[in-house]
Amino acid sequence: MQRNAFYDINRTAPRAKCSTQPRYTRAVATFVPAIPDEIWPEGATRPSNEPELAFRRMLEAALVERPWTVVQNLLVQDPDRVGTREIDFLVIDPTRGMLVIEVKGGDYRFDPTNGWHRRVGTQIRRDGRGAPKQAIAAMYALVNLLASQALHDKTHPPYLHGWLIATPDIEIRADSLPPDAQGHVLDSRVSNEPARLLANIEDLFDALAARYPEVTCGADSCVPELVARHILPETRTRLGVRDEIRQARAIETDILRPVRSIIDAAHAIDRLHVRGFPGTGKTYAALRRAANDHADGLRTLVLCYNIPLAASLTARLRAEPTRPETPLASIRTRSLVVARFHALAAAAAREATDITIPAEDAGQAHFDALVTALIEAARAGALGAFDSIVIDEGQDFTPHMLDAVEALAATTRRARPRIAFFHDPNQCLYDGASDEEVEARFGQPLVLSENLRNSASITAFLRSLDPERLGALHAPPSMRSGQPVVVWSHPHGDGEAVRDAITRIVRHLVEAEDVRPDDIVLISPFRHERTSLASITEIAELPLLSLEQAARRTAEHGPCLRRETLHRFKGLEVPVVILHDVAGSGPNVEFEAILTACSRAQHALYIVRSDDYRGDTPLPIRGALPA
Repeated sequence: MQRNAFYDINRTAPRAKCSTQPRYTRAVATFVPAIPDEIWPEGATRPSNEPELAFRRMLEAALVERPWTVVQNLLVQDPDRVGTREIDFLVIDPTRGMLVIEVKGGDYRFDPTNGWHRRVGTQIRRDGRGAPKQAIAAMYALVNLLASQALHDKTHPPYLHGWLIATPDIEIRADSLPPDAQGHVLDSRVSNEPARLLANIEDLFDALAARYPEVTCGADSCVPELVARHILPETRTRLGVRDEIRQARAIETDILRPVRSIIDAAHAIDRLHVRGFPGTGKTYAALRRAANDHADGLRTLVLCYNIPLAASLTARLRAEPTRPETPLASIRTRSLVVARFHALAAAAAREATDITIPAEDAGQAHFDALVTALIEAARAGALGAFDSIVIDEGQDFTPHMLDAVEALAATTRRARPRIAFFHDPNQCLYDGASDEEVEARFGQPLVLSENLRNSASITAFLRSLDPERLGALHAPPSMRSGQPVVVWSHPHGDGEAVRDAITRIVRHLVEAEDVRPDDIVLISPFRHERTSLASITEIAELPLLSLEQAARRTAEHGPCLRRETLHRFKGLEVPVVILHDVAGSGPNVEFEAILTACSRAQHALYIVRSDDYRGDTPLPIRGALPA
């Protein structure tokens, strides 16, 4: 079989010996995973893979009478290349072969003028690479991998293999497609009708069989052995990251097993104090503690410091949002309350009659009054009784805030208040309680020192920021090495150089590495209006939006880049971080701030700093920007 760029499935040819596929009536397709993973980007309020979830439901209906196997979000390490590919759906017929299906949600389409693109309002967002090339690259990555494992000729694989593009939200006229994509697109008319979906899949298998009659099909096909020996045992489906940088990683449920064991073993401890270095699984541990307590019938309160983390925790625990305007009567009815601390305090202050709350521009006096209002409301039982309180990113909680936590815990229906406190003093950006104060309240800490988030190269870089304070931070032996951290310097005040550097990085990641724009976050030590991107609305033809703006977008809006300050992004994580406008000296670029920003990156970290940077953390120039 020649390695053609595209298959001409419309070619007229005699029926091949495997095209007389029997029609099954009682079999049921097997889907892996059995329950699909919902992918929740940090700060999101809905799964980012909603189109894939909807398409899977149609596939399940279409293949209900086929003894086939379908693997969703299959990670493939191409032995001929560095990095991984992800196959949205791999549809496997055990008697013939396999089809790669790339799903494109929202307004994704093709026309001769703009190529593959999305329409967002009046704007055109071109996809320079295009879905067909993505599907073909993923297909050949799988072909190469199977050839290396099963020791057959990758240019003549002994099974049929093809590709399809699914656009479940958009109808696309076949005659509008380029010739090489015709017969490969499942538009909304097909994707949303199981019978038509199955017919189109069968048509592609039949066309491939007619074109390549030398492939053995039927009962003697090698496909069942490939599936049993190589595809299912040796490949993984991912939980949350679409494209990993440089090397494949263990999936989240595997790598966080030690943290789960610690939290489960400490379940009986009512005063739980967990201190962890960056990336050691504190937020995951806090979520597990809260979920376990809530499942045990305890009325549970989860608190954190910043807005994006509160939104993420709320979504991941499937709780109702708690805002400053939320009535306390509504909060009292909930068995699980997840909130930013000051939002909960503001909700209490709104109904306080004997406390005067200074205006926000009063600074600390305003926040102190909010905390006092929360203490009084807790003592009065205005929020109801909490049996378990979980605090994530607690390093920025002041003693006064911890007094409020104690007041909330005192209303418990249990014999003893139950509080779990998770923090990292190395990432304290404000005036949090001292280690001595925290230990006096919650006892000696359990310490997490194994970095389960960042690649080994990023972990080593973090440790170099302050070897004395971070000397115990280490990566587990199984952690991927990852690509080198890049630190690039530019002349102070040269905003054009900053924008050019970021554009080059983004284009390289999206176009050469197949990284989703949603997996990239631009982080700055300063507010957006003080950065080189203040007047920029898009980068590399991708909209540049704040975390909240991006969370409100739907699939129809297409991909975007997200931006945020390091202060608001603490507690969250993302595959790629571009830390930019690192300049001067002062609190915004001190050790704690730089550590917080850099440790958000799971797989790739780029730092764009001014040559006037004078922070107390060494950021020597290293690596090079993409060409």
